Amino acid sequence: MMRIVNIVLVVVMLGAATWTYAVKHSAERNVAQIEELERRITLEQETIDLLEADWAYLSQPSRLKKLSDLYAEELQLLQTQPRQIVHPQELPAAPEIPAGDGIADIIAGEMPDTMTTGSVGGN
Repeated sequence: MMRIVNIVLVVVMLGAATWTYAVKHSAERNVAQIEELERRITLEQETIDLLEADWAYLSQPSRLKKLSDLYAEELQLLQTQPRQIVHPQELPAAPEIPAGDGIADIIAGEMPDTMTTGSVGGN
C-alpha cells in the first residue's frame, strides 16, 4: 500500500513540476513579447518625434517665404485677398445628384446589390 502512495505522489510531483515549467515558459514568452512590443512602441514614438521635428522645420514661415520667393515665377503664387475669404453660409448649395448614380449611392450608403468590381470574378 505504501508503495502505491509513493508512486502516486511521485506522479503528482512530476505533473506539478511539468505544469510549473509550462507556466514559467509561457510567462517568459509573454515577457519577451511585451519587451518586443515596448521596443517597437519606443521606436514608433521616436519616429513620430523625428517626423514632428521635420514638419516643424519644413513648415517654418521664414523657410516657406524663401521658397515662395525662389519659385515665385514658376508657381505664380499670389497673396490671398480679404474678398476671397467667405463664410460657410455664403457658399453655394451642393448640387442635386440624381438617384441611381453609383458613386452618390455609395456615398449615401445605399450601395446597389448588383454592383460588380474588377476584383469580382465572373461565373
